[in-house]
Amino acid sequence: MEPEPEPKLEPEPEPGPEFSSKEEAFSYYQTYAKSVGFSAIIKASRRSRISGNFIDAKFACTRYGTPPNPQKPKPKRARTSPKTDCKASMHVKRTPHGTWIISSFIKHHNHQTNSNNNASPSRKPKIKKTLHHLVFAEGDLQFLLDTFMSMQNENPNFFYAVDFNEEQRLRTVFWVDAKARLDYRHFSDVVLLDTMHVKNECKLPFVPFVGVNHHFQVFLLGLAFVSDESESTFSWLMRSWLRAMGGCAPKVMLTDCDEALKKAVAEVAPESWHCFCLWHVLSKVPEKLGRVMQRHGGEFLTRFNECVLRSRTKEQFEKRWGKMVGKFELGDESWLWDIYEDRERWVPAFMKGRVLAGLSTVQRSEAMNCLFDKYVQRKTTLKEFVEQYRVVLQDKCEEEAKADFVTLHRQPALKSPSPYGKQMVELYTNEVFKKFQSEVLGAVACHPRKEREDGPTKVFRVQDFEDNEDFVVTWNESTLEVLCACYLFEFNGFLCRHVMIVLQISAVHSIPPRYILKRWTKDAKSRQTAGDLSMSDAVVSDSRAKRYNNLCQQAFQLGDVGSLSQESYIAAINALEAALRKCKSLNDSIHSVKEPNLPCSGSQEGILISNSVGHSNKRDSTLGKRKVCPEPETVAIGVNSNWQQVENSNTQAAGLDCSYESQQSIQEMGQLNSSSEPGWLFFF
Repeated sequence: MEPEPEPKLEPEPEPGPEFSSKEEAFSYYQTYAKSVGFSAIIKASRRSRISGNFIDAKFACTRYGTPPNPQKPKPKRARTSPKTDCKASMHVKRTPHGTWIISSFIKHHNHQTNSNNNASPSRKPKIKKTLHHLVFAEGDLQFLLDTFMSMQNENPNFFYAVDFNEEQRLRTVFWVDAKARLDYRHFSDVVLLDTMHVKNECKLPFVPFVGVNHHFQVFLLGLAFVSDESESTFSWLMRSWLRAMGGCAPKVMLTDCDEALKKAVAEVAPESWHCFCLWHVLSKVPEKLGRVMQRHGGEFLTRFNECVLRSRTKEQFEKRWGKMVGKFELGDESWLWDIYEDRERWVPAFMKGRVLAGLSTVQRSEAMNCLFDKYVQRKTTLKEFVEQYRVVLQDKCEEEAKADFVTLHRQPALKSPSPYGKQMVELYTNEVFKKFQSEVLGAVACHPRKEREDGPTKVFRVQDFEDNEDFVVTWNESTLEVLCACYLFEFNGFLCRHVMIVLQISAVHSIPPRYILKRWTKDAKSRQTAGDLSMSDAVVSDSRAKRYNNLCQQAFQLGDVGSLSQESYIAAINALEAALRKCKSLNDSIHSVKEPNLPCSGSQEGILISNSVGHSNKRDSTLGKRKVCPEPETVAIGVNSNWQQVENSNTQAAGLDCSYESQQSIQEMGQLNSSSEPGWLFFF
């Protein structure tokens, strides 16, 4: 018998995918293993002696290991996958930044893989059944509605909506807290709609809307339970979310690469730039192109990532893509052509003019881990989920308040005499400045060389000795416009080291204003926006409804700012008491009021009773023609003529004379389960 050849150790794919955790890297390898036709295990992992955190791990084929000794007696239960000393494996290491990268990859197996059928032949394949309605345990729906009413009673700006399918069964539940609706006015430039937990088949298929605040902290902009991943479900969800946010679409909407989501965003928010998460597209490569990777190993992955991540222009991407398709004979790979057709939604070379605030690549997964993974498990019940949801909101609120306090009272230390650092330490919040300062310091390891000049436009090639790569930077002196092939500004929203070294040698000693995003500054939440109320609006308004709505919006802002410290809280309370006394005195002197009945509008809740059949793909007429609002105005949500107003004494603020009809609809909703009676409701 001829000795087996030594397995070939493939180099790490450069630049390869990054993972936010060891578990995510293992999931990546499992997906690849399934596509090739073998099973994977975690063979070994190692922790740091100092921090105790995992720092590397080895994933291997289940047949990795020494074959059993034929001289020894056989065990009672034979292994389903006998050891053959197979060396196929993937080794990952943790970087100093906390992400995980592929260190080495061995492709070849010394046994036959089951590439044509990944499932065990002795097992029947599982058939996934789509129910198209949510299934709750007995009493769960009543608990959920009671929770919503309680939260709305605590703050009337809390918003929730409920949807039934054509069989009159509960299909979607959506809600968003009052603070998120207020924060959206300041951070509506980019929003992530994440469907990861639906695709992972969690017991509770929840879909969060996620934003990023001025401290680079992710926060919830809404949450939903969905029964399926259909276009109609996502369209209803997005319309409900936009209604909660005043009908103002985000500048950039990020989602997974999904056809139903693509159609829903195009229908409901055509004004938004719809982008796919780059991380999601790259993570799909082993699953969709497993056979290609099996044939070509690390060479294909290296060429693919070079084409996607290192093409500095659209033309260069097109050229590299064509060569890659020809070299690896990929003309019949339908998934590859699908993502190519959507290249403007995810390829960095097409991202000019879009800022994704760190939500598109690895940060996307980290954001989800921070928000829910430490609170919610696969088998979490609805009651546990709602309780943990409150914990998440509280933790995020405290996290933001702490960052606000630190930014206000402690300025980060400057680690270099760079004029860019001195300029931005006064503007950026502490957390954003720390990220920016790492780029300032990294500029020392960059060497620029001018390649060509065309009028005011100069092209530099910057050699980055730290990353051991070259990056092309294009600089226009007349327009102060700059573009770097690393795309840090497009993905994170602040300039990179390669740009700063070019600005330095061009005698530009301050960051151009167009590259200082307000969303990262200390004044991000205090600036005047289109939705802020002017004194003239409050004075000239003849409508009591409008005056009431305006006061509510101002009160929400006061609550957000006044709650930051005990001092501001006391000042706000004193100001409110003084204003209340003055208003009572003024009202006592007025003998007649034109509008005696207080209208129920604006932040007050309303209920839409309708039927989703035949209407799920129609745009809601109450939203009218929307505009993209990077800094959206807050629009009061009125009660449309096709709405029925329903009495809900539990959600009315004390002392408000809001006339509604019977509360029977809500009581019936609380009794609904998977075999509920008909009803399709929106709650506001």
